[in-house]
Amino acid sequence: MMIRALVLGLVALMALILGVLVLKKSKRRHDAKHWFFLVCLCLAVWSAGLEVFSLADNGVVLDTASRWFYVASAVFCPALAIFTTKSFLPSTKSTKSFICASSILITIFSLYIILVPEFIINTSEIVTPVDFSRIPIHAVNYVIFATFFSVFFLISMCFGHIAWRKSDSVRRKQVAIYMIGLLICSIPGFVVDLFLPALGDYRYIWIGPIATIIFLFAIMYSIVRYRLMDVKMAVARSVSYMLLLIALAVVYVISAYVISILVFQRSLTVDSHVNLMNMILAMVLAVVYQPVKKIFDKFTDRVFYYGEYDADTFTREISKILTYTADLQLLTRRVGNYIATSLKAEKVAFCIPEKGIYGRAGRRRISVVEEDVHRIMDYYYKNCSFPEVILANQVKDPELKKLLDIHRTKIVMPLLHQNQETGILFLGEHKSLGYSSRDIEMLESIAGELAVSIRNSLSLEEINELNKSLQRKIDEATKELRFSNRQLQRLDEAKNEFISMASHQLRTPLTSIKGYLDMMLEGDLGKITPTQRAVLREAFSSSERMVRLINDFLNVSRLQTGKFNIDKQKIDIAQILRDEVALLKVVADQRSVEMDLKIDKKVPLITADSEKIRQVMLNMIDNAIYYSNPHKKVIISLKNSNGAIEFTVKDSGIGVPKSEQANLFGKFFRGTNARKKRPDGTGVGLFLARKVILSHDGEMIFESEEGKGSTFGFKLPVR
Repeated sequence: MMIRALVLGLVALMALILGVLVLKKSKRRHDAKHWFFLVCLCLAVWSAGLEVFSLADNGVVLDTASRWFYVASAVFCPALAIFTTKSFLPSTKSTKSFICASSILITIFSLYIILVPEFIINTSEIVTPVDFSRIPIHAVNYVIFATFFSVFFLISMCFGHIAWRKSDSVRRKQVAIYMIGLLICSIPGFVVDLFLPALGDYRYIWIGPIATIIFLFAIMYSIVRYRLMDVKMAVARSVSYMLLLIALAVVYVISAYVISILVFQRSLTVDSHVNLMNMILAMVLAVVYQPVKKIFDKFTDRVFYYGEYDADTFTREISKILTYTADLQLLTRRVGNYIATSLKAEKVAFCIPEKGIYGRAGRRRISVVEEDVHRIMDYYYKNCSFPEVILANQVKDPELKKLLDIHRTKIVMPLLHQNQETGILFLGEHKSLGYSSRDIEMLESIAGELAVSIRNSLSLEEINELNKSLQRKIDEATKELRFSNRQLQRLDEAKNEFISMASHQLRTPLTSIKGYLDMMLEGDLGKITPTQRAVLREAFSSSERMVRLINDFLNVSRLQTGKFNIDKQKIDIAQILRDEVALLKVVADQRSVEMDLKIDKKVPLITADSEKIRQVMLNMIDNAIYYSNPHKKVIISLKNSNGAIEFTVKDSGIGVPKSEQANLFGKFFRGTNARKKRPDGTGVGLFLARKVILSHDGEMIFESEEGKGSTFGFKLPVR
């Protein structure tokens, strides 16, 4: 009785531990882990309920305990079917409908078991002491339960078979182990927990939970070996702990039995209370034993494994090197040195495709030609799979074996990343007794990470080479650009010198022409006819424009050579504006444009360069006249506005396109419509105007709308 209670308690504990581990440690986002936890919880409740049922001595306890394990059994199979669906089958509309329907049936049938009086056990016919070989049952309810249980079990097996047929190799192995474990444990379960109770025989129902150990271990093996539900490390450690619990429980029971016979001279018979106490003591012993075991493990490791490398430290240090080292030469050298030191290898080297030997470590050197690399990889692809290593003493190819013997190489580990060769690791002879299976496992455990790191280093090396090539090309292009720039600077200097010289040379004859034309207009050279006067006025205006054009070119040249000086003096800007308007009246009359001059009465004197301000105002008024349509008005205003002199020229001409307004004050820039209207323009007037105004700490005024006109002007501070 005590053995049975202890075993059922262990089954319940194992199921709970596994369910909690999967629930807490699994990284899956979907809720398959929740259904697996429900399966494990049902197994635990089923085991506990059967133990209470077996210890019952009256009908009330029998009825209560039976409801426990029958509810757990009724929930177990649907939950198992849903878990199978969510873990191994794709999510479709059909599977979602099945899960929804199953959830509803679980709820309804569980409530039915709980609420129906004397659901299966007919307590009114129970006699004391209870005879578990003849328990009276309600046949109809039992048939309903058995049908419900069996149907969902068959559905689980059917879904498992479908998943097995449609899965890939790894998933197929997961499903196969899961289904085999479920099938094996179901055989005794159906016999002792379904068929015999139908005949009223409940003596062996405790065998069913024990058989589920096979199912639990199948699940754990699938987790550890094939990564089912992403809890490999946690379950691997828990398996050893569960085995320790079982071993301790067996030792405890055997010891108790031997002591009771030899010391107390009686058989081991205890009541249920003592039985429960023994179970608790066994569990306490198991829990305490593990920390004590760790202490002795550390002590024995220090005594028996002194000088040996620690597996966790080895993996951690290799990972650290791979994480913090990017250069291929440095990475292979550090890894090679660490492996040679830890595994006591006489030599370690990496062979990188199309690169050669890297990271030599140890006293001996390795020299491998490309033909040897091809022979090694051909043999590896035929006889091994990554991350397995090639052991020299197990090589079947005589030529390859001879090659390895010549180089005194004992281990060859090809490194593959996405089925592509990234390198080969060679290990020479061991310095003492030879390489152990533990050494081989350690090498195979780091193969994948090492291959990825070498591939990353190769990619980084390619990027660095590309960067160097690009840098060389950039340097060459920069050199060419500097040479071209120097040539352009010389050409620009020559251009500026030519403009300056040409402008000075042109001003002298233009001054004479302008003077003679003025004398003829004044009548100093005799009377002239009205027609002659009109022609002379046009010639005089053209000479004026020519003078202004030459002055603009001279100022541009001075700006570029740094000789553009501002000569500030006290000036009467109102009088300067009147003079310029009077000068341009002839031009305005010729183009049938009316000028409307508005000057405030109290415009103060300002400090500015009179010639350059005159040139700016003249340029803006001249542009307004030329770009205005005949019989239109140009409004010219000068006013004192908030401590600043504001000058504006407003026309109703062609305006400036919006897309070109940002570039309007650039050197030699002209709008597309302006070039059509006045082809002889230079595009330097507004450029110079902006330079002049900014040199006076002023600001430009500009507004324009294409087809409706523009407003140009400036503001200058009163000083």
